[in-house]
Amino acid sequence: MTTVLKVSPRRFVSTPAIERVVNRAYRYLQSGFSVHLRGPAGTGKTTLALHLADLLTQPMMLLYGDDDYKTSDLIGNQTGYTRKKVVDNYIHSVVKVEDELRHNWMDSRLTLACREGFTLIYDEFNRSRPEVNNVLLSVLEEKLLVLPPSSNRNEYVRVNPKFRAILTSNPEEYCGVHSTQDALLDRLVTINVPEPDELTQQEIIIQKTAIDRESAAIIVETVRNFRQRIQAEKSSGLRSCLILAKVCQEHDILAMPENPEFRDMCQDILLSRSSLPLGESTQILWEVFNALITAHAMQQEVVASAPQVRVIPASEAASAEAADPLDEWLAAESDAADEPEPVISSAIPQIIFPAPSLAIPQATLQE
Repeated sequence: MTTVLKVSPRRFVSTPAIERVVNRAYRYLQSGFSVHLRGPAGTGKTTLALHLADLLTQPMMLLYGDDDYKTSDLIGNQTGYTRKKVVDNYIHSVVKVEDELRHNWMDSRLTLACREGFTLIYDEFNRSRPEVNNVLLSVLEEKLLVLPPSSNRNEYVRVNPKFRAILTSNPEEYCGVHSTQDALLDRLVTINVPEPDELTQQEIIIQKTAIDRESAAIIVETVRNFRQRIQAEKSSGLRSCLILAKVCQEHDILAMPENPEFRDMCQDILLSRSSLPLGESTQILWEVFNALITAHAMQQEVVASAPQVRVIPASEAASAEAADPLDEWLAAESDAADEPEPVISSAIPQIIFPAPSLAIPQATLQE
């Protein structure tokens, strides 16, 4: 039995960088082409594919690549037999028996999507062997699906004009991934999906976990700095950020490098994703913590030393404007007379300008 997934709205986080990718992919799908989303693990390719299927507003079939797949797992297979037996005993002395045996055919996800015009999401399709995916060549180019020969059904399925395919794949250096045939790639529009930028990652974890923005920024910065130090390029740090943010939010853990609980969580989640030796990875992580603590302390010092700006209330400003200028001048003169002599501190450099010389004319004596 094949299950059809009904399209339903999802919480999709959109930022300017993601919106550009969505617009390009949706434009290709509207023009009748199939799209291939390629990128490291954890960059949101599957989520993006589901969002594109939502935009197409068609029911979708979800298929995951598997090394054990055969072509029949994509298009369908014989599921059994139907036996029909007719006994004709109209004349009591003559018995006629007809026995008919037929194969039963059941469509798989690809065949059903092509026949009904559904959207096919083939996630990590390059984990299936290349010869299995050869059936897609005629579907994407000639719009024709070829089925095994049979006497009781049509061997060709004309692809519905509404059919679209969205494929995702990981880089070929990943474990369990096969090389993709050039003929198939030539029939697809390939979009490289890089790791989300810092702003996108912050928005994703804020909307997915409801954590505050300051904690989200610290989590993203910690994970990104650690991954840059260990040169992790085969995967994204987004999943690590989501795990950290979700646990911190649900258990009221302060996302600060000074917090021992947060440091322990970072060790559990990040060290296992490093290909370096455990001791070296631990040393790098603690260096990241120390750098963040130092940067945070310097930022607090700058904020504390910044001049304070006094905001004059509206009522006070109105009364100041209504005051008499002559009264203000007399009050200022009185305050200046009562003020003590200023003390000049040697710690703060003072610029002293020389007093101007006054030329006093000498009176001429007349004898």
